[in-house]
Amino acid sequence: MKYGLILTSISLILASCSSKEKPEEERQQNILVEDRQQVTTEVAKKGQFALEIVSNGKITADKYADIYWEVSGTISEIFTNNGRHVQAGTTIAKLDAYKLKNQFESAQANLEQSKLNMKETIIGQGYNPDSTNIPDNIIKLAEIKSGYLQSLSSYNSTKYDYEHSTIKAPISGVVANLNDRVSNLTSNSKPFCRIIDQNSMCVEFTVIENELNMVTVGGKVEISAYSMPDKKWTGQIKEINPFVENNGMVRVKATVNNGSELFEGMNVSIKISKNAGEFISVPKSAVVLRSNRPVVFTAKDGLARWCYVETSIENSDNIAIISGIEAGDSVIVSGNTYLADKTEIIY
Repeated sequence: MKYGLILTSISLILASCSSKEKPEEERQQNILVEDRQQVTTEVAKKGQFALEIVSNGKITADKYADIYWEVSGTISEIFTNNGRHVQAGTTIAKLDAYKLKNQFESAQANLEQSKLNMKETIIGQGYNPDSTNIPDNIIKLAEIKSGYLQSLSSYNSTKYDYEHSTIKAPISGVVANLNDRVSNLTSNSKPFCRIIDQNSMCVEFTVIENELNMVTVGGKVEISAYSMPDKKWTGQIKEINPFVENNGMVRVKATVNNGSELFEGMNVSIKISKNAGEFISVPKSAVVLRSNRPVVFTAKDGLARWCYVETSIENSDNIAIISGIEAGDSVIVSGNTYLADKTEIIY
């Protein structure tokens, strides 16, 4: 009877010990898992490597028209607004032309009267006013006495003013910088508006002198607008100003393909690429410094492997590797800041 109680007690003690050890073992395993470094990887690739120039620039219209009022007056009608597309020849604004019209019609009547007076003078000199053989001195005398020359000058002047009391679009494009309103007086010192041909958008930017070997007329550029980061445009270099400024910069202009969404004056980023040959390349984030030497960590069998590398040229995204890793290696591109050789990793 006592022997049975002893066996039961021993069994309970063993069960109790077993139940305490199991959670501890699981806890140790969890700690080992948590100590593993979480990383992300990419495959090192071999291929053509592109050198890049990155610059900032502004969008400008290669074709535009600033429209001025050529006569003074009060604006009576405006038929467009900023951002609206207009066709060449479309009337976009008018002045209150009542006085201008009266002045023109009066000048027209005076001209007709002076023509009659000129004919009477020619007849008085003994010539047929419809003849083509009237001496020049007689014609000049008739023009002066009749007041024809003054009437003709007044007619042409008032006709010009009356005709220019209406503004028409000289080119097709989008209206910009229209700030005047109906009933405003015209201003001859500033444009009434600007019409921009959005099919002629260009980008102006600068490059440093020692980058000129990568810039050629006809070369391709990639354009991205800060206000539209998800979109990109292509273009071609149109001109290179053959002058180095005091700060060592050279001005460059490129056309923009299908740039109708861009606004004149918009700030953009420009990228020019040039093939530099074949290299193994990795993302720039894959390269870290250890004792001032470049290191790339590769991922193999759940461990981070420390590799000293020799680097070469780089662009905005990638860096070329001369030695230290091979194409096809799985390189660690994030989570590599505090890695050591043979650190256990999760990826």
